[in-house]
Amino acid sequence: MIIEKLALHTVNADSLMPFYAEVLGLPVISSEQGRFTVQAGWSELTFFELEQPPNEKQYYHFAFTIPENKLAEAKRWIEELVPIGTEAGQDISFSESWDSHSVYFEDPAGNILELIARHTMNNATDDPFDSKQHILCISEIGVPTCKVPSAVDQLAELGLMTYKTRNESFNPVGDDNGLMMVVETGRRWHFTDKTAECFPVRVTVQGVGELYLSENEHGLMIQNII
Repeated sequence: MIIEKLALHTVNADSLMPFYAEVLGLPVISSEQGRFTVQAGWSELTFFELEQPPNEKQYYHFAFTIPENKLAEAKRWIEELVPIGTEAGQDISFSESWDSHSVYFEDPAGNILELIARHTMNNATDDPFDSKQHILCISEIGVPTCKVPSAVDQLAELGLMTYKTRNESFNPVGDDNGLMMVVETGRRWHFTDKTAECFPVRVTVQGVGELYLSENEHGLMIQNII
């Protein structure tokens, strides 16, 4: 699953843009008051303000893929810029089933970001780590919902299938290139003290189109905007 575009809400886009442009070093594609877009490898990341700000602070979890042999260098780079998340005294997450290593951190708006090196992918490089070159794509977006199985079924109807194993509380959908992390509302996000909450998101998937994901009392609502 190729995530071509990801658009997320934020309270103050103008104050958030320097973090992505200057701290992370991602090229700015476009910017205007209340909205900006940066390039993250083959993906575009947009933050925009709503005309009517929500009553609660919104935050998302998403991940950037980096070359599979660059986690150590990427960790040294990012921890000089921002605090990184820890879990049980560890600051690197290893998934045996996914064969991946990750580090987690937050942006100034409270979004949970992840740098993930997937050792199943043939993208190693001998070049020193450079965020402009080696943030390869957006490869994960968290999709919290009160009804995980129903959400997974809806995504399957669009041709987006379960990754690895199906689970009623944590069910990734997609493949190594890109995943929607369908998780039960209230589940704690890994390496943070934040829980998964439902906030609207727009994601454009290659071959599927633009999807608007939101939640109501019946669970996940998916609009395919083609």
